[in-house]
Amino acid sequence: MLPQLLLAKRLYIEASNYADRKDAVSGGIAISMLQDSAELYIWTVIKEHNLVAKDQAGFVANMETIQKAGISLPNSAKLLELNKARVSFKHYGILPATNEARKYQTYVEDFLRTSILEHFKVNFDDLSLVDLVVDAGIREQLKLAETRIKDNEIREAAEELAKAKTLIFMRLQKFIPKVDNNLRDSDKLLNSIGGVHGAKTFNYLSEYLGVLRESCLVAILQLPLDDYSFVRNSLPSASQSMSGKWYLIHSRGQYTEAECTRALASLVNLCVRLESIA
Repeated sequence: MLPQLLLAKRLYIEASNYADRKDAVSGGIAISMLQDSAELYIWTVIKEHNLVAKDQAGFVANMETIQKAGISLPNSAKLLELNKARVSFKHYGILPATNEARKYQTYVEDFLRTSILEHFKVNFDDLSLVDLVVDAGIREQLKLAETRIKDNEIREAAEELAKAKTLIFMRLQKFIPKVDNNLRDSDKLLNSIGGVHGAKTFNYLSEYLGVLRESCLVAILQLPLDDYSFVRNSLPSASQSMSGKWYLIHSRGQYTEAECTRALASLVNLCVRLESIA
């Protein structure tokens, strides 16, 4: 049942992003997604215990099925309140107060943390969304970055994340070919001319075309722009030779744990979205 638990957590995280916004519509979307997260978890419990429930049974009916089976369901009253708020927004177009989404975010987080530990003996924080990534190579790279973050090896974590980003976008060569490394090497020829020293014209052009290519791919495939912009601006640049050797260029000396944690989540989001369309 691990995939379902991961999806419930992912829905909660996506909802939290909307809850952070200040407008009522975003708050309504957050409430709907928070209810989806709780509903997915409740259905997972039903399947895990082989309880009899109709496929089209509603949220409240499924809660009652679990409770009638003698299985505890923490925060049940708060979940019913959340469901009413979701119905008001989704079915009647009643916008919530701007601070309501945050309240329901707390409800669902408490519910998931308590329930997952009680029902599945799994800690909510130990559910790694990296496991949602299908590509084994990219998943392994992200796992390594995750381990580096936990070990407080922040610079190394940023490097592993940069490699993962490169691997993700390498998969998109069928749409737009990557910039040939030979373009960058043309600076060597330029600097061999008498009187020319330290020219980096083609290096700049190569980097510019690389960013332009990725930006076009993000737009064409409708990938999350905020996630892409963050990882592009917060991580070092990573490239891989034909032999598999990695080359990294750091634009700054230090990275923070918060930056790496957000970059990890952003890369998972990009990868999961990408795998569903390309």
